[in-house]
Amino acid sequence: MRRVAALLALATLGAAPKYGPVPNSPQTAVVKQYVADLQNGNFAAAFALLSDDERRYFGDVAGYRSVFDADGFALQRAQVVGARGDDRGRVFFVRERIAYVNHASDLRRVVDATVPLGVLREHGTLHVKDPGKPYYSFTSSSTAATSALRVTVKKADFFPDRIALIVTFANLGDSLVTVLPYGKSVLRDEQGNVYRVVAVKNWTVTDKQLYEGIPLAPSAQYTGSMSFAAPRLDPHAHVLSLTVAPALRAGGDAPFELTVPVARAR
Repeated sequence: MRRVAALLALATLGAAPKYGPVPNSPQTAVVKQYVADLQNGNFAAAFALLSDDERRYFGDVAGYRSVFDADGFALQRAQVVGARGDDRGRVFFVRERIAYVNHASDLRRVVDATVPLGVLREHGTLHVKDPGKPYYSFTSSSTAATSALRVTVKKADFFPDRIALIVTFANLGDSLVTVLPYGKSVLRDEQGNVYRVVAVKNWTVTDKQLYEGIPLAPSAQYTGSMSFAAPRLDPHAHVLSLTVAPALRAGGDAPFELTVPVARAR
């Protein structure tokens, strides 16, 4: 298992050596079945093929499926194009054509990507490793506005150490507004617990443009991501609210903040 994890980590970081040919083996058959289940929308069957730790990570089929549903995921085409490893554990590289919803525009898009999937043996059975996903996701249309700035939470992703939100900022006024959400923004739950924004210079977690501040001209908008440090939470058990601060309108007297209730997981 550690061997597969190491190979997947290298592949995800883009540091894996060039992959080799696809073997004619039971491992290949399993990864092809997993991909076929995703292509057919059979998430229960795909979930059953995951490794023990990944099934525990997602919790159940509903949690696993939510990650795909939140992005409007549809696998249109897939081909296993290479592999690395051996019979103890192997990483397969799958060239996929994926349709999804762009949360900035709410329009469907299509992208081609090469995805690494691991295969390992557990309890005498071959299982799939498909890492890097949140354990639960849901879409939202929660919105609030003040001082002619509208903030909309479009999506929430739950990870074991953070909650990531996709947020749209729109300037509805007739003067420039500067949004500095990595200053004092927080996420709160219904019990009053406060989760602080993750403001580190790791652009895979932190939105660089929001981190540096966004000046929005009249009628302009920007969609970006914000993550908040949090333990693993049951998304169905909590009501969250996002307070964005500070924001400053040109000619305004003082910075202001805005609180948006985040839609609860369904």
